[in-house]
Amino acid sequence: MDEQRFDELMVEAIQNEIQARDFYREAATRVADRSVKETFEQLGREEEEHRNTLEAYRYDATAKVQFVSLPDDFKVAEAEDEPPLSFDMSPPDALKLAMKKEQAAKEMYEKLAAACDDEGVRKVYENLARMELGHKQRLEGLFVDSAYPEVW
Repeated sequence: MDEQRFDELMVEAIQNEIQARDFYREAATRVADRSVKETFEQLGREEEEHRNTLEAYRYDATAKVQFVSLPDDFKVAEAEDEPPLSFDMSPPDALKLAMKKEQAAKEMYEKLAAACDDEGVRKVYENLARMELGHKQRLEGLFVDSAYPEVW
């Protein structure tokens, strides 16, 4: 993959992280529940960290960003409806909304990877999808712990 195409991919991924960060920051200002607010604020900080990681990789491909292998996707987000962002959102609904956003990001990167005939580009998209899957799985774990008290 040539440098220009790699840079375009990184710019796209960075833009996605910025949009996610902005969404979570805005969501944090719109909810009343303190734990929901804190969850969205934390997610916003994490998206900013992801952006910084991708920017470092963009300017130094030798930075060797590691995308770890993840366990199977249990598809918790896929089984839930996406709640609307609201002022009185419950913690489980906030997590449900966040995991649906991460699911959408993962699926977008998977579609882009499937549409690529350039192996290098495809691998970048596959790695980005894996990163989003990691976010989704983490949120799903928090959701299951908060929405289903019987797991305690």
